Amino acid sequence: MLSEQAQNLVEKYQFLNMVIHGNVEGITHEESLMQLPFDTNCMNWVMGHIVTNRSHVLEAVNAAHIWRDDVRNLYHTGTAPIKPESTALQFEKLLAYLDESVELLKAALENVSAERLAENFTNYRGEKTREAHLLGFHWHETYHIGQLEIFKDMALAGRASK
Repeated sequence: MLSEQAQNLVEKYQFLNMVIHGNVEGITHEESLMQLPFDTNCMNWVMGHIVTNRSHVLEAVNAAHIWRDDVRNLYHTGTAPIKPESTALQFEKLLAYLDESVELLKAALENVSAERLAENFTNYRGEKTREAHLLGFHWHETYHIGQLEIFKDMALAGRASK
């Protein structure tokens, strides 16, 4: 059974999944690679980056997943921008990984105590409690969700101009 604290964390990530799906509904893989008219990443990279950070969330609670290296090699902070001619994971696959991450998080938190969440954990963001890492990555996603909305608007505008 999930503790109240664990349930709160799972609900936060479930809510972000709902918002993300609302921002990318109907977007094709090709549209996810569309580039803004200045040097920045595309929707595919932003989604992959969110999934990459979900892999760090899962590590903080010792949840195993098989896609860690697939996403980190392409979408971690500092990786090369994803362009239409770049190697990129299919957008639908990134969404499937995103959804799987919530299920894995929920399963990992099933019988986790408050003491376990209060334990220190170290990753590339430094040493903090496991809960602080989960909340920090959650905040980071909210930053990127705003970018997804801009990319969706660009994709829809591209459809309208055809």
